[in-house]
Amino acid sequence: MATPILKIFSHQGCQSYLLGCRDTQEAALIDPKVGMEEMYHYFLQAFGLQLKAVVDTHTHADHLSASSRLATGDVALYMSTKTHVERERLSLAHGQAWRLGSLALEAHLVPGHTEDSLALVGEGMAFTGDSLLIGSLGRADFHGSKPEQLWESVQRELMPLPKDTLVFPGHSYQDILFSTIGAEQEQNPALAFADAKSYAASLNIVEGAGNTPAVDQMLALNQEANPQLPDVVTNAAACCASGGGMEKQEVAELTTEEAHQAYSAMADATHWVDVRDPQEWAQGHIPNTTLISLSELGFHLKQLRQADPLYLCCRSGVRSVTAAKTLQRLGIQATPYSVAGGILGWQAHGFPIEGGVLA
Repeated sequence: MATPILKIFSHQGCQSYLLGCRDTQEAALIDPKVGMEEMYHYFLQAFGLQLKAVVDTHTHADHLSASSRLATGDVALYMSTKTHVERERLSLAHGQAWRLGSLALEAHLVPGHTEDSLALVGEGMAFTGDSLLIGSLGRADFHGSKPEQLWESVQRELMPLPKDTLVFPGHSYQDILFSTIGAEQEQNPALAFADAKSYAASLNIVEGAGNTPAVDQMLALNQEANPQLPDVVTNAAACCASGGGMEKQEVAELTTEEAHQAYSAMADATHWVDVRDPQEWAQGHIPNTTLISLSELGFHLKQLRQADPLYLCCRSGVRSVTAAKTLQRLGIQATPYSVAGGILGWQAHGFPIEGGVLA
């Protein structure tokens, strides 16, 4: 079966996901955020997908869920059986199968951050919400949060998954898009404690301390059946604060001239990867490069591990840095190179572009 279509949206530390089935063109949005609706609809159209489902992995405290706007008509909202959200929804019980076209996933209840936290697991992926984050676990200082339960449920439900399972969390603050179960087993300090009690003691937190007035307002709106939502809203809190974190990563960046010298020495599609989206690639790209969209890098880790050296490019050099940081943390490449200035810089120097001219 073909790999899924996946688009990762990052905004103010929050991550949401467009997941699509290539066989049926059915799609789901996971943890959609208010203010991002126009972007979601753009990519649904760009990929030729039809939205069929919205999944909220839990009742969000830090930002407003767009599920009340998107889950209408034939589009169903899915949440945990443990949720207290009042809007119409379909409930997912522990171990329950969840299908999107030919994609088969399963609900795993992972309480602790919230009572109704769940993860969707299958097809080599785990959408972990705010339970397992990259290098940490979700916050556990809200009313109803239970740090010991969070640690235990992540250890029980997620850590036994195959090491190469891709981890797609609800938040990332280090410019790293995704992880793997193996990487979290080895590198996540929150999971290195001997037991849940030791982990909870290390946090030194008070239940409810995180419930500011803004957080409580977010929770109330996210629980209402028909909330009156603003078009754009800032986050009320960050959800990365419990147990660990990562040091800031630096990546190797090549100037346009340095990249062209490397390209002249080895213009090989195995080693040159463009991480833009397909519609951007069609508008023009460097010859002899391979298209692997940033959001779908995880589906090609074996291929990328073998491409040494690896040169990454995008439109302006921003997404290629994210790609390099992600691959570097996962140990896929020790020193992946990001082309600073991207395709725009390459084109401005008069170096070859195939398929069109970028505006």
